Amino acid sequence: MKASQIVPPYFGAAYYPEDWPLDQVKEDIRWMKKANMNVMRIGEFAWSRMEPREGQYDWDWLHDVVEQLGRAGIATILGTPTATPPSWLVQRYPEALFVSENGQVSQHGARRHVCPNNPLYRDHCTRIVTKMAQEFGRNPHVIGWQIDNELYPHHHRGCCCPVCHRLFQETMRTRYGTIQALNAAWCTTLWSQEYGSFSELPIPRVSTWHHPSLVTAWLQFQSDSYVAFAHHQAEILHRLARQPVGTDMMPLLGLSYHAIHAPLDLVQFNHYNTMDNLWQAAFWMDLCRPLKPRPFWNTETSPCWNGSTIAQGYREPGFCRANSWLPFALGGEANLYWLWRAHWAGQELMHGAVLSSCGRPLHIFEEVRKIGQGLRKAGPFIARTHPIPSGLALHYSTFAWNLFECQPISKGFQYCEAMLQSVYRPIHEAHYRPDLIDPAADLTPYRLILSPFLPALDEAGLRQRLLKWIRKGGVWVAGPFTDIRNLDAAKFTHAPYSSLETWAGVRVLWELPGEPHPFTARWTDGSEFQGSTWFDVYECHGSKPLAFYTDGPGRGKAALVEHKVGKGKILLLGTQLPYADYQKLLAYAATAAQVIPAAQAAPNLLVVPREGPAGKGGIAVELSNHPAEMNLTKPVRNLLTGKIHRSTLQLPPYGVAVYQEMGR
Repeated sequence: MKASQIVPPYFGAAYYPEDWPLDQVKEDIRWMKKANMNVMRIGEFAWSRMEPREGQYDWDWLHDVVEQLGRAGIATILGTPTATPPSWLVQRYPEALFVSENGQVSQHGARRHVCPNNPLYRDHCTRIVTKMAQEFGRNPHVIGWQIDNELYPHHHRGCCCPVCHRLFQETMRTRYGTIQALNAAWCTTLWSQEYGSFSELPIPRVSTWHHPSLVTAWLQFQSDSYVAFAHHQAEILHRLARQPVGTDMMPLLGLSYHAIHAPLDLVQFNHYNTMDNLWQAAFWMDLCRPLKPRPFWNTETSPCWNGSTIAQGYREPGFCRANSWLPFALGGEANLYWLWRAHWAGQELMHGAVLSSCGRPLHIFEEVRKIGQGLRKAGPFIARTHPIPSGLALHYSTFAWNLFECQPISKGFQYCEAMLQSVYRPIHEAHYRPDLIDPAADLTPYRLILSPFLPALDEAGLRQRLLKWIRKGGVWVAGPFTDIRNLDAAKFTHAPYSSLETWAGVRVLWELPGEPHPFTARWTDGSEFQGSTWFDVYECHGSKPLAFYTDGPGRGKAALVEHKVGKGKILLLGTQLPYADYQKLLAYAATAAQVIPAAQAAPNLLVVPREGPAGKGGIAVELSNHPAEMNLTKPVRNLLTGKIHRSTLQLPPYGVAVYQEMGR
């Protein structure tokens, strides 16, 4: 069998044969087969082995490894090596090195230490990626490509070299046309900040209290730079290779998932969640899933613990099982560990792996083997079904991430943390299965959309599309901090919101910070809650109040309203609700939108219903190391155990069930 004929689910690890004697590959393959693995990811850091001297290439060793893996029925995902340029490149061309915001030039010896915009470095990347594609673009054992590794402006303000500075200035010239237009949009008359030309625009270093519009524009520019860097490689691979192309993303949104994946074929994702926060990995996989029709690949996760030169985060037995099944449950078709064999030297030699640097199986090996065995058992059902769309979406925005980075608005507010804890967690644990979508995403698949902390409705023309969607019958839950800024990161001068007062039938009387004194509110059914983060106080003009403030300046005024718009409705939050009250609001909105929970189950159990040619069923994963139970409406067979469950499905701590409804 050719490796390209291997069908998902894919199960494997990151493999670095360049660090080991090539005669060891056979022994590694023997252990890979014992672990029931069918894919390895290689090449991502091996530029110095591929091109040991400028213009001199060595592909024999890589062909040998790919061929040996393929003959054993193990496919290869190839990574382009542009995250780790060889020493000869940076010694000969130091101008390509990354420059931090304080002007410090990076040194060779790390990774991602090169400027994504430097034209000289781009030329070298073009050559190595072209050569790789020519060598392996039609290799039957290669099933996919990974561009670079974990692209992201890792330093706080990204690369601040002269090339990036000039390109940013030109980007602003293209965006605004004249410096007078920029000055007007940013209100630079404040503090005498007017610029005389685009060449005067500075790098917004953290040490200076820079204009928020400048900082937001700079952070967006950094995202766009890495997007362009990835797209440049994708164009080469699409021209010369026939395998699908992706790039492995980290759980950070300062780099736009939506923009970077526009021309790519599949989504790849890396995460290292722990026993304390495994549920948060579901948040990011709910972001990966709707980006592309093709199932995503989880390209990195630890089998046992994280670590660089210090091992950290031991996982209890069963964690690897739950963690490894999570991407398959949420719509993926691959799970790969980082890494296969632990490094014997270097920066990450204490990171967990499947085999030790001595070639001995770690304590986790038997659990890994059983995971692979289970994937083989349930593989046909997984491959021939897909997660059932719920009709629920949650907006998550790179522009919002970058804006709140320099404008937190309320003391202690952190965009990602607020989304995770205040919004996603109550949704997730009430078993509503959301898609996390960018403002540019199509709205038509959804009946209920939540847009908390979405400051600019003008992203990707969302404002017009959203209103049209609501009028046709959509239910929209907005706020707090929604529709409060324009794309220049500035406030509106006619009202606190651009459109929401008119849309939601309210007038904002006061805007109050949530610190140090939070205010309480009462639902119309008489139950009370304490808001947080921010307090917009509403006077109703045609809207229906759902909750009123009971203390503070807004006492007796609306804290949360509902307003009909065409065939749909808007629910506007003036403050952030506590966990149970957010679930209460969600249930109210979901009923109106005819969105139903995925299951009746314990909150620590992830349940994802599936359907397709193989029938109906789903995957359930326990995420918190406690027993869990779900109610069943039909008898099901657990494909991993063969057992039939009729009224309830009970799972042990970190248990997994792939269940198929009976009768097929």
